[in-house]
Amino acid sequence: MLAPCREMEVELRSSWQDIQVELLKSLHGFEVTDVNEELGSVDYVAEAGDEGRRLLRVMVDGQFKAGTAGMKAVERTLEDLEGGAYDEAILMAEGFTSASKVAVMKEENLGYISPGSEHYSITELLEGIERQTQRLCEVKCGDFPTSADECKGYVDGRYTCLVRLVSDDADFHAEMGWLHLLMKDFDKLVNLQRDLKT
Repeated sequence: MLAPCREMEVELRSSWQDIQVELLKSLHGFEVTDVNEELGSVDYVAEAGDEGRRLLRVMVDGQFKAGTAGMKAVERTLEDLEGGAYDEAILMAEGFTSASKVAVMKEENLGYISPGSEHYSITELLEGIERQTQRLCEVKCGDFPTSADECKGYVDGRYTCLVRLVSDDADFHAEMGWLHLLMKDFDKLVNLQRDLKT
């Protein structure tokens, strides 16, 4: 049985899922809407304008650790799509049964994310990093600088702000095409944001 979620704030206990969800929230505006105890999932929804409503169904166990997606999860998600509740859906799980993976791959408007299957472009990762950086700057400094010169996080050749350091690192990692380091940069920013909340 899943523990109740408080005011729809859910703390995923799998760092892999947590960072994926945070990136998708940043890129597409997903917001948690439901903890589905029957399926063992946390459901996020994004209103995608012309693309309609999108569902991100994150499979978890009773402790909000990464779970597996079986046929029941796929069938329920397909029912939601066919019923018109959503135009597109993504299932995120630690693993998929053979049957569930085959069923997902047959559907045009149903995708999946599992460890090692994430395929983000440098542009997508940079966009997520920029949005996360903007939120952090607004919280820490009250505003997002419009140019690097306006930022108070780099003074006299020294970094005085971790947000600026990670942001600059991300620019270099993007120039080099290092996707795995860009994902780590995004993760650092998410952790900085969490540190500010506590």
